[in-house]
Amino acid sequence: MTQEPAQSPPADDAAKAFEELRREISLQRSAIEGLTAAKDKLPDYAPTLRDIDSRLGQMKTLIESINEKPAMRLTPQTITVEIHEALMRYRADDTKSIGEAREAMARAIGRVEGMIKQCRSTDEQEWWVTWAATGGLLSGLFLALMGVAVLN
Repeated sequence: MTQEPAQSPPADDAAKAFEELRREISLQRSAIEGLTAAKDKLPDYAPTLRDIDSRLGQMKTLIESINEKPAMRLTPQTITVEIHEALMRYRADDTKSIGEAREAMARAIGRVEGMIKQCRSTDEQEWWVTWAATGGLLSGLFLALMGVAVLN
């Protein structure tokens, strides 16, 4: 005896299939409505994004202007060379200034030595004049005494 599976009438299968299809479509519709509602609840970031874009543009302009500055093109080697050249210029100026100061000091010392010699020379002249006057006085007295002795 063979048993045949009990078959339900085709109308029941179709009704079940339509019912399942209706449930799935209802679930999909609920999901889509939920997504739409969630999307409506999201804040509008457009003004904030425009502001960020504007600031980024300003920063880009500022960075480009900084990059155009001459100092940004310098490398450590060029800075070293420039420092060395400046140092050499200033050392040359210092050497020149020191040489001029030496010459001025030598002239001043020469003048001071000349004044000292002149002062010594004046002192020596006064000394000679004093001795000459003393010698003349003594000679005059000696001659006067001789003359008095001869005449007496």
